[in-house]
This record gives sequence, C-alpha cells and structure tokens, in this order.
Amino acid sequence: MEPAYQQLTIDKNKESFLCFPVNSPKFGFHWHYHPEYEITYVVNGKGTRLVGDSSQEFENHDLIFLGSNLPHTWITHDDFATYGKDMQVLVLQFGGEIIDKRVKEMVEFNNIEQLLKASSRGLNFPIETRISAGKLLTQISEATGLRRYNLLLETLDLLGSSKFDSLSSEFYAPNFSKTNETRIGKVFEHIHEHYNRSLSIHELADVASMNEAAFCRFFKKTTGKSAINYINELRIGKACNLLNDPNLAITDIAFQTGFNNITHFNRTFLKSKGTSPSQYKKVYSNV
Repeated sequence: MEPAYQQLTIDKNKESFLCFPVNSPKFGFHWHYHPEYEITYVVNGKGTRLVGDSSQEFENHDLIFLGSNLPHTWITHDDFATYGKDMQVLVLQFGGEIIDKRVKEMVEFNNIEQLLKASSRGLNFPIETRISAGKLLTQISEATGLRRYNLLLETLDLLGSSKFDSLSSEFYAPNFSKTNETRIGKVFEHIHEHYNRSLSIHELADVASMNEAAFCRFFKKTTGKSAINYINELRIGKACNLLNDPNLAITDIAFQTGFNNITHFNRTFLKSKGTSPSQYKKVYSNV
C-alpha cells in the first residue's frame, strides 16, 4: 500500500466540515495526509499510532489533534482483532478557511489560534480533556445547523484551553514528493509487518530501492530519527502491550517483539521507559 495524499470530499451545500464514526474490525497501515485539520477520538480500540516521526501506543479515549498536511496512520494490534470487537473511532475534519477570519480578528479566538499553530506537530491531551472532547464530538456527529458549528468551536476552545504535548519532533519536516512518499510508506509498512524478526539496514534499503548510506540519510531526514531507533521504539511499544499479560514470560515477550537476546531487550527497555521490563510488568499487573 502506498502512502497518499487524501482528497476529502465535503458537500458544501450540506455541511462545512466532516464529523463521522468509523467502525472496522481492524485498521491496517495507511500512511496519508490532507490539508484539513483533523481530530481523531478512539472510542474503542488498541494499537500503534504514527504521527509524523512519532510512534506511540493508543487505546480507548485516545484523542489527537492533527495539523494540516501532517502524515499519520493508526494500526490495530493483532490481539485486539481477536477479541471480536470493532475499532470504533470518531473523526472530525475541517478546513482552516471556516474559522480563519475569526481567528485573526477576534480576541476570543486566541486559544484556538494557538491550538492551530501548535497542531503542525500533532497534539495529545490529558485524559480529562480527551473524555470531555470525545463527548462533544459525539454531539457534533448527531447535530445539525448552527448548533453543529457552535459545538465545533466549543471543542476547539476546550482543546486550546487545555495543556497539550506535541507528538512529532521539532526537527520533523515531511517531504511531499511522490517518490519519497512511496519510499517511506513502503519502508514503514515493511517494518510494521516484520518488526518481530531481525531487520537489517540492507534489507530496508532494498525495500526503498536505495543504497544503505543514502537510505540512512533519507530515513533520518524524513522521520527525524534513525531506522534502528524507530524499530526499537516500535518493538518496545509492542512489548509494553504484551507485558500487561500475566501469562507471558518476559523472555518470550522479548523474542516475540524482535529482540534476539534478553540482555539487549532489558537494556533497550530501560533506556526507553526508565524502568526494567520486570518492574513495568509488576506495576501493571497490580493495576
């Protein structure tokens, strides 16, 4: 699957922005971007979220605000797909033109203005904000007319008034050439399909149809991190999910997530999470 520019279709005779539920047994890798801003709220689901050069795990009540043209995708964990439940997500997408004039001219929109500026890196919010915003999105999806638009403004004001964390790094600068889109999309997809076995730079360079040195420069420039660091972050995220299972041994988890020895796994986990896998497992098994 190639990453792609996504052309959103909004019937301006019926609505000025989109808000809709998405229900699916599984979200696969779909690396894409669009000029519209987007709020994505996970009602029910579990997996890995990629935003720019950020790779994080998500679960119920995950809510992310995406800026214009910021590449992203959500990928369902295989174990969630076995539960027999659908991924349930609410998505809101709007073009900046529907509020730009007010943002620039009215002081009451200062919070929203700062939110839109910060969203170029993708934003994550505290759990209380996420739940409140999720309730507003549900109302928007059911509302019509002016109430629908006012609820949008209320949601943006809520998010703009909240604390938030940026997702992608300040060094991330997406390159939208078709060749680079195709290359990085193929590499991401390959990594996410095969993270649980040994992956070499040579193999990834072949996927991108580049030599190894050129590939390393390309990946670092595109994502803001090395391919090895990206793979390790993905593996640690998968390991955290498995460590919540009291029936799985830490050694088994290490090998299931692509680490070829337990020492490397323990060292990488400690560096990433600031604690050992055994301590992490002990804490979460008592939650």
